[in-house]
Amino acid sequence: MAEIEKRKATPIFPFLKYRSITLPPMPPILKDVDHYMESLRNFNSRETDVILCSSMKSGSHWVHEIVSMLLHQTTEYNKHGVLNACNFECQPDWDKLEQLNNPRFFHTHLPMEFLPRKHVENEYKIIYLNRNPKDRAVSQYLFLQGKEGVPVMTWNEFFENFVVMDTIYGGWFTFTKEFEKALSEKRGNILPVTFEKLKIATIPTLLEIASFLGILVDDNFIKDIADKCSFENLKKNKIDGTTTIHPEGRSTLWRKGIIGDWENWFTVAQNEKFDQMYQREMKGYDVNFVYISPKV
Repeated sequence: MAEIEKRKATPIFPFLKYRSITLPPMPPILKDVDHYMESLRNFNSRETDVILCSSMKSGSHWVHEIVSMLLHQTTEYNKHGVLNACNFECQPDWDKLEQLNNPRFFHTHLPMEFLPRKHVENEYKIIYLNRNPKDRAVSQYLFLQGKEGVPVMTWNEFFENFVVMDTIYGGWFTFTKEFEKALSEKRGNILPVTFEKLKIATIPTLLEIASFLGILVDDNFIKDIADKCSFENLKKNKIDGTTTIHPEGRSTLWRKGIIGDWENWFTVAQNEKFDQMYQREMKGYDVNFVYISPKV
């Protein structure tokens, strides 16, 4: 117990302002946010690199493990380490990334405008992961509660300050619109994946990801990955790097992993307010999300 009390967690609040967005205050970014973001834009991408771009709480750790298994052709867990190790926002030394063997696998929550120029312009592989914004908002609220530096707040307070006024990584709408626009204009080499699609049609979605990565797989291997990457199995076996931001070192990453939990949190008024905001923000974008889990 004494060891837990002595633990010094990494604070993730207050967020750091950069241009029109806010960023969690990761130590590498805190030193010089402008220099850091420019270094990211100038990162020396390789043709074999894969970047997983996900909005927060959209299944990043889930897809990180799936892609890791596919790239390494194994069902062994954590072959690419913890998610933070490949997350662009957590990199303490860009030069060390040059020493990594191909294929390198990276992750970010940033919108497309902040991705490495070379990667986007040369159309290297990007997996764009998203989730219906209502479930994502609830998951984000519950994940942030109790983390180092995050103020205690009710769901109603969070809704007004972090859903209606969403600026983290530029906000869900900015993230979504930038990638959806790139897809409609056929810019970049982007595979869209949603949490809901992966949940409902797991095997077909895994096959799509494997095909996108250029990896030949058989039915047994894909079924094994689907089993190893089920919610319960990942909860037991995947290393959770987010324990470093909890004062007691606890893992709060894996909660329910379901579709439709937002109905237990959004009031009728909040749902109406969000729907109006969604219609306004996403006007002209042909994108649909599943909000209720289909009945079997």
